[in-house]
Amino acid sequence: MYGEVAGYELQHVALLGRWHQLLVDTYAAQHVGERTPRIGPAFALIGLQLALERGWDGPVVRDAHQALARAHRDWPPFLPAPRFQGGLTVADLALAGSSEAHVEILRAWAGDVWAGWADRQETVRALTAARLDGATAR
Repeated sequence: MYGEVAGYELQHVALLGRWHQLLVDTYAAQHVGERTPRIGPAFALIGLQLALERGWDGPVVRDAHQALARAHRDWPPFLPAPRFQGGLTVADLALAGSSEAHVEILRAWAGDVWAGWADRQETVRALTAARLDGATAR
């Protein structure tokens, strides 16, 4: 289902391209498991924080991910993942029906997933401040 939704975004890149990174990060944050490499949830949660709290667009978040990947190899564990991360999933996004509804559902889903990680949000903010804000301040 994720592949179908990502494909839909790429078919409508003029309208939805700036939202694609939010899809990637939301899905990744909702699908963290024991076998997930540490970088996955770290990047997903940093991406959600940058998008939802700072209002960064997808391409800017993607660039931040790339800068972080170049500068850092070790990431803290974010396990166990929260049991409940809202009621929305990629399946709801697949049923959106229009680009406008797609964005509305994606934003709601991202907010639900981020809220599900409430007990880790301060850790994510500190990680972002130390590794991203600190690097750009130099």
